[in-house]
Amino acid sequence: MEKKFHNIAVLMGGGSSEREISLLSGAAVSGALKEAGYCVTPVEVSRDNRFALPAGTEAVFIMLHGAFGEDGRVQSLLDGMGIPYTGSGAASSRNSFDKGLSRKVFAAAGVSIAEGYLLRKESCTGSVPASKLSFPVVVKATCQGSSVGVYIVHTQSDWEHAVGDVFRYGDEAVVERFIAGREWSVPIIGDGIVLPMMEMTPSTERGWYDWDAKYKDGSGTVYRFPGDNPGDAETVARAEALALKAYRALGARGMGRVDIRVNPRGELFVLENNSIPGCTSHSILPQAGRKAGISFPELCSRIVETARCG
Repeated sequence: MEKKFHNIAVLMGGGSSEREISLLSGAAVSGALKEAGYCVTPVEVSRDNRFALPAGTEAVFIMLHGAFGEDGRVQSLLDGMGIPYTGSGAASSRNSFDKGLSRKVFAAAGVSIAEGYLLRKESCTGSVPASKLSFPVVVKATCQGSSVGVYIVHTQSDWEHAVGDVFRYGDEAVVERFIAGREWSVPIIGDGIVLPMMEMTPSTERGWYDWDAKYKDGSGTVYRFPGDNPGDAETVARAEALALKAYRALGARGMGRVDIRVNPRGELFVLENNSIPGCTSHSILPQAGRKAGISFPELCSRIVETARCG
């Protein structure tokens, strides 16, 4: 592949709850880009989200997970500098990161999502209102990632605990009907190249795909590619189409990972698009690339060559 860019800065760290994962992802991407022949400068963003790019930076590979990196703010800064960057633009990033905004975009585009509503902090003063949905439900902070601020609620006491805690992360939360079944994640690069999707099955002790199930060694999470099972072929094809529809509805580009729940009847529901997927040793995007015959250095090279402003 002919290179448009040579001097790459990799942004990592930052002040979000996902800082440590970002540092791991950034280090992995930096190493892969060096192996692919780029001149790479890892740039650690401070906890108050300050950073300085080295002179001669031609493009930025954003590996900032969570707030600042995925909510459109760093994209807006780079747009102002006129420096191309990987991943979605500012508006698309904001719509992907804010789960309340994502639901509006998906609903308008006819993307299948779980029944749900937005819960505001001011409506929870005094006694905590009961959920408008029957249990179990999922309560999640609108602007967090990696399952931070996510609660599976089965009882009224669970509900009161979840709602009492979720507003530590902001003034709004999304409440959705819990979709029993399987969880699939669909990595997409460029303007719509769908990589092999992954199914994540957490240990029975853990019960769901939370932070530890994602990142902790020995968590017991089992990863498999549903595309390897001929019996899943029709559902896989529908999931690919739905993920791509969600990705495009958000105006996403460069890279993303669309998470989907599959109920026992084979019905599909989009959970969210992760606009800057993790690139740790446990992460789905690199595994999907390898499954497709794309080495990690080649994958990072393909992504960085899509970098642009706006």
